[in-house]
Amino acid sequence: MSPKIDDLIQHINESPDKLHGDHTPASMQLIDLGEAALDAVLQLMLDQDPDTRLRAQRVMEGITMKVHGFIPGRGWESPAGEMQWRDFWRALGNVNWEAPLDARKQGVALWTHWLAQREREKVSR
Repeated sequence: MSPKIDDLIQHINESPDKLHGDHTPASMQLIDLGEAALDAVLQLMLDQDPDTRLRAQRVMEGITMKVHGFIPGRGWESPAGEMQWRDFWRALGNVNWEAPLDARKQGVALWTHWLAQREREKVSR
C-alpha cells in the first residue's frame, strides 16, 4: 500500500460532510485515486466500526461506478453503464456495510479474488 493511501485510510472518518456523513475528505480522495485504493479500502469492510465500513463501501462504489461510466456531478453516461455496474456489484457479493460479519467476509473474499485476477491480467499484458 502506498503511504498516501495508508494515510487516507487512517483519516477516513475525519471531518464528515455535514449533509452526507458517509463522505469525508479522505474518502473522496480515495475515490479520486481509483483502483489503486480498492484493496486497502476493501479490508475496512471487516472493521468493527459501522461508520468506517459505510465510508469504505462508498469509496468502493465511487471507484467502480466511475469505471462503469459514472461522472460525479453529472450521472451515468448511459443507462447501460449503470446496469453493468449493478450486475458487477452483485457478482462480487453485493457487499453491504450493514451485513453480518460472515456475509462481509464472503464479499471481501470475492473482491480479493477479483482484484488478484485483475492484477494478473495487467502483468500478462
